[in-house]
Amino acid sequence: MPIEVRILERSDRYLKFVVSGLTPPLINAFRRVLIADVPVLAIDEVVILDNTSVMFDEVLAHRLAMIPLKTDLKKLPKIEECEEGIVDPSQCTVKLELQVEAKEPMVVYSRDLKPEDPDFGPVYEDIPIVKLAKGQRIILEAYARLGRAREHVKWQACLAAYYYYPQVTVVDPSNRKCYELCKEICPEAIDWKDDKLSIVDVEKCTFNRWKTCEQVCEGALKVDWKENTYVFWIESFGNMPMRDLVEEAFRIFRKKFEDFLETLEIEITKYKLASEKEQVSEEAQQVETRGE
Repeated sequence: MPIEVRILERSDRYLKFVVSGLTPPLINAFRRVLIADVPVLAIDEVVILDNTSVMFDEVLAHRLAMIPLKTDLKKLPKIEECEEGIVDPSQCTVKLELQVEAKEPMVVYSRDLKPEDPDFGPVYEDIPIVKLAKGQRIILEAYARLGRAREHVKWQACLAAYYYYPQVTVVDPSNRKCYELCKEICPEAIDWKDDKLSIVDVEKCTFNRWKTCEQVCEGALKVDWKENTYVFWIESFGNMPMRDLVEEAFRIFRKKFEDFLETLEIEITKYKLASEKEQVSEEAQQVETRGE
């Protein structure tokens, strides 16, 4: 079955689409790559030069680490090169500075965190970090490193999930009670016309909500799922454009398969060599036995 994709909604930070032709293990593997393997920058080391605020250094460092940072992957090495030490670690790191002194009571925001390269600044400027009283100050250097969410959630690039594509059959179209109950659950998906219940758009309601309708309708609706067809959605935290996010996920997904095939080929070669060696050993033993 060929793979088909139909986009339902798309923006720079959100993507929803229908995909068919994939088995559940494959679609779930892609979901896990999105949420755990796509790399982004996150503050991993903080050098506190001065902190007279009421907040402990460790708490301040943690708050900084959870601020999403813009990540232009075209300006950074591949995550595999960073993890395997192929490139200099400094190429996988971005420096940011925070220097604030309160002349009056104030709130320090993420916009006060200044990166060396403006392409790697905070995604959102109005994230509060700490309150300062008059005369208090914070001076620090922060180093953001390229990483993956499987190491720590601060490196998570997005949320991703899917559900089965629903197939809804109206068994009893004259059941007004079913319509009234299901209308509260899926208001945009059903309608009542000519004294009959009709499905307006099955995609306006999730599979789970349709199953709830099936339960409350007590036989008036039958809900099933379309085999190997899913509604998939991705919500980015804004670190990178959605297109870059999906492209990087596919690159990593493909590399995982390539690495698996390479490992499998090596293991098969080892097995063949071991079998040949064992066969040669047995033949030599047989020759020696006949000689005796």
